[in-house]
Amino acid sequence: MTMTTILLMFLFIIQIISFYFLALLYTKVTKFDDLEKKQRKLMTEMDNSIGAYLSELKDENERLIEQLTVHVQQPALPKKTVSASQESVAVTESRPEIRASIPKMPVNLALKSYKAAGQASEETVAPVEAEDERTQVIRLHDAGQSIEGIAKQLGKGRTEIELILKFR
Repeated sequence: MTMTTILLMFLFIIQIISFYFLALLYTKVTKFDDLEKKQRKLMTEMDNSIGAYLSELKDENERLIEQLTVHVQQPALPKKTVSASQESVAVTESRPEIRASIPKMPVNLALKSYKAAGQASEETVAPVEAEDERTQVIRLHDAGQSIEGIAKQLGKGRTEIELILKFR
């Protein structure tokens, strides 16, 4: 009898210890689940804030472009002497008007940059349009193009390209 009593007491103690370890493991697992939920929440908040920052940056870029847009004045030539090819040459040769309150140097650089972005050849743009912007940026960067070159080719800001590459 004493041997069975000792054995039952030993099994009872082992069972209590195992229940304690099960409870301890359960609390650890729930703690990790809570941590994972917090991490996901932080990731979505970070994605949202980066998206908001990028949209603000894009809006500022568009506002800058609007401020830098130039009004091209077409010269008044008689219609008899102007052909379609001469008309396009006359439009590109006309000089843009720039407001006097904007400093000359940054405006000229920005205009040159955006004009170059608008004059990208259709051969390079056509296959790229099938991909989304992020994939295009990564592909062009992996091909060895500079950030400025990618920004000009895609018509995006340099900072936007840098952010896309940074969060790659």
